[in-house]
Amino acid sequence: MQNIPVDFTSKKISPWGGIHLFHSVYERYGIQNKLRDLDLPQPGSNRGLDPVAVIESFLVSVVLGDRRLAHSGMLRSDEVIQEIFKWKHASPSASTFSRFFQRFDKELNDSIFPALQRKIFDQVQVKKMTIDIDSTVITRYGTQEYATKGYNPEKRGKVSHHPVIAFCDDVKMVINAWMRSGDSHSSTDMKGFLDELFQIVDTERIGMIRMDSGFYSDQIMSELENQQVPITYIIKAKMTTKLKASIMSQSGWHKPGGKLNDLEYTEFEYKGTSWKDSRRMVVCRIKKKESDANTSRQRLIFSEIEEQESYEYYAFVTNSALSCSLIHTIYKKRGDCENIIKELKYDYSIDGFALQGFYPMEAAFRFIMVAFNIMVIFKQSLVTSKHSHRLSTIKFQCIALGSYIVRNGRSKILKLSAEGKRRHFLEKIFEKVELLPPNFKISNA
Repeated sequence: MQNIPVDFTSKKISPWGGIHLFHSVYERYGIQNKLRDLDLPQPGSNRGLDPVAVIESFLVSVVLGDRRLAHSGMLRSDEVIQEIFKWKHASPSASTFSRFFQRFDKELNDSIFPALQRKIFDQVQVKKMTIDIDSTVITRYGTQEYATKGYNPEKRGKVSHHPVIAFCDDVKMVINAWMRSGDSHSSTDMKGFLDELFQIVDTERIGMIRMDSGFYSDQIMSELENQQVPITYIIKAKMTTKLKASIMSQSGWHKPGGKLNDLEYTEFEYKGTSWKDSRRMVVCRIKKKESDANTSRQRLIFSEIEEQESYEYYAFVTNSALSCSLIHTIYKKRGDCENIIKELKYDYSIDGFALQGFYPMEAAFRFIMVAFNIMVIFKQSLVTSKHSHRLSTIKFQCIALGSYIVRNGRSKILKLSAEGKRRHFLEKIFEKVELLPPNFKISNA
C-alpha cells in the first residue's frame, strides 16, 4: 500500500471557522459592549490582557467543549479565532484564566451578572414569562471551597455543590444561576436569589413561576405573594402527614374529561403547620395499575381507607384561579428544565472548571450560562429547524468548519470549507446574519 506523502504549510488553519457565527450574535446582541461597560477586574500591568478578551476566550472555550481551564490552551494557536474576535494577543493560558477568575468575589459576581443578564432579557420579546426554578447537584473530586457532603443521589457520600437555576420556559434560556454549598437545601438562600431574579426581569413581566417540592416553603410563597405585583406560582407540595390527612378527608373528586379520563381532581383551602394564612391546594389522583395497587397495600401508606390505596396522589399549592386540570397540565410542562440541566452538564460542562475558590468558580459557572444563552439566541435566530438541537449537533453543523484567512487588498476574507448541501445550508445562515440588526429581539411567538 502506498503511503500518502506528508508536507507542511505555514498557512494558519482553524477547525472552528463557524465560530464566526457565534461572534456575530454575541456582538450584534450588544453583549460585548455591555461587558465593556461593566466594572471587570483589570490587569495589574500595561502588558496585561484585556478582561473582555479573556471572557470572550472563556466563552469560546465553553462552546467548543472544554471542561477545564487547561483545555482552553487549544485556542492559543488558533489565529483564525483570534482574528475573528480581533484579540490583540493570543488566547490566555490556563494560569492567566485562573488569576483572572481569582479576582471575582461575591460583591463582584452580584454586580456583574445581573446587569449582563438584564441586557440579554431586556431584548427578549415575551410579554409574560413562565419561569421554572430548579436545583441540581454537581459532584466535586478535589478540595473546592464549600464542596461538602449533602444530598447527592448519583454519588452518595461524595462532596458536591448544589446550584439553583432559573429558566425562562418561553425561550429556553437561563435567567439567573447561583452556585451554593453542597449541604444547601433546595430552598436555601432563595430570598436573595429571587431578589436578584427580579433585578434581571421586572415582576410585571413574569406570568408564572413553577417549582418542585424542594421549594415548598412558606417563606418562598410569601416572597412571591408580597411583591408589589404579586407573582402567580405553582409549587408541587410535599406529602406531609397533615396534608395527607386533609386529602383523605376530601369527597368532591371530579373527572374533567368524563369517564374516559383516569385523572381525578379536587381542591381545598389548606394551612400548613407554620403558615400564617391558608392557600389553595389542588390535588390530582390517578388509579394505580393492579400490580402497583397490591404493592401499595403491602406498604400500607393509606391503611385507614382501603379505597385510597388504589391511587397515586399529586398536590400543588398555587395562588392561580385556573382550573385544577389546567394547573396540573401547566405544571407538567416544567419538565423541560430537567432537559436543559442535562444539556448544561453534558455539553456546557457546568460541572467542570472546578477552581478552588468558591466565588471564582461561581463566576466561571455564571459565564457558562451566558455562553449557553448566546447559543440559544444563535439557534432561534439563525438555525431554522422544527427540532431543538443540542450544542453537539450545532457544533457539527455550523461551527466545526475548516477555515483560513486570506487577504484581498486591504481587507481579509474568512474562507470556509464546505460543499454541496452543507454549503447551501451555511450560505442561508450567513445571509440571515447579515440581516440581523443591532440589538435585535427574539420572540417566542
